[in-house]
Amino acid sequence: MVYHQVRKLRCIMKLIFGVCVAWVVLMGCVSPIAPTPAPTLVPKAIFVDNPIVPPDVPMVNQDGRPTMLSDFRGKYAFVTFSNIDCQETCVDALPTFQQVKRILGEREDVIYIMVGTDFVADSPAALKAYLAQYDPSFIGLTAERTNMSALAVRFGIHSYERRDGTLAPHAPFAYLLDKQGRLVFFFQSGLTAQQIVDAAKRVMKI
Repeated sequence: MVYHQVRKLRCIMKLIFGVCVAWVVLMGCVSPIAPTPAPTLVPKAIFVDNPIVPPDVPMVNQDGRPTMLSDFRGKYAFVTFSNIDCQETCVDALPTFQQVKRILGEREDVIYIMVGTDFVADSPAALKAYLAQYDPSFIGLTAERTNMSALAVRFGIHSYERRDGTLAPHAPFAYLLDKQGRLVFFFQSGLTAQQIVDAAKRVMKI
């Protein structure tokens, strides 16, 4: 008797399962449900509670001189990763840095760095000519691809190769390094220069 009850229960379960599957298939055929897009995020300045020191990889500056990030310790460094022919949000970084500099004024303890992610396209000469369009005091850095990849990943940057072979960054952030060379702020694209300066007051004497 118990056997027959168990068998009957299994038949009922199979029937219910079959009905459920049929319903899902039917609904999928009749009216597929489109995924709801994520809401647009309000740009933020993100403070790093446990700041890291990025790897000190060998690079060269816009004058072709060997340079490392540690060379800039003792200064606050606003940093962006880009290409001289940037095709993403990084195109806004240098104009924003110009505005940040206007707000802060000329300060010996503040520098502005563009890291060109492709050693060929963003050569020292190309960086120098490009930065001169914005501010000749801005610093350009670039590195061989292996070193650049090691550096970019610590800034949370995904690099990809464009169709022309250029190594480009998907970098929706600018960054602030403190005087110890620690990464202390991520600035999301879309923040105004004033918002960046207001956030930076947390670590800078302004």
